[in-house]
Amino acid sequence: MELIMQPTFSTCGQACIAMIAGKSVEEVMKDMKTDGATSIGQLIEILDFYGIGHAERNKRISKKNPVPYKYSILTVHTDAGYTHWTLLYDNKYYDPEFGLIEREYTHGKITSFLEIYAE
Repeated sequence: MELIMQPTFSTCGQACIAMIAGKSVEEVMKDMKTDGATSIGQLIEILDFYGIGHAERNKRISKKNPVPYKYSILTVHTDAGYTHWTLLYDNKYYDPEFGLIEREYTHGKITSFLEIYAE
């Protein structure tokens, strides 16, 4: 997995998809038809468009699902008060805003995740 940084404040979703799909953020923005904030529905839609397997829906972190699966797009509620997308892969956080994090995630609370199926 290659870390791709988000080009603007609101393109973390597109950057996560770019990392998963092996594409540029610009190409993902063009295919998604947005360079702004994204919803989980938009991320699922573009994963489908690219033929990338994923869980049917986002799962909340709970007693039933206490930790994200090993390859997931994470929903993070940051300490700064905004919602952010981050990629978890091979026990590392590929955060398009904060960079590669190989330890505990400390930029906010992970509240849900969408599992990505490895090829």
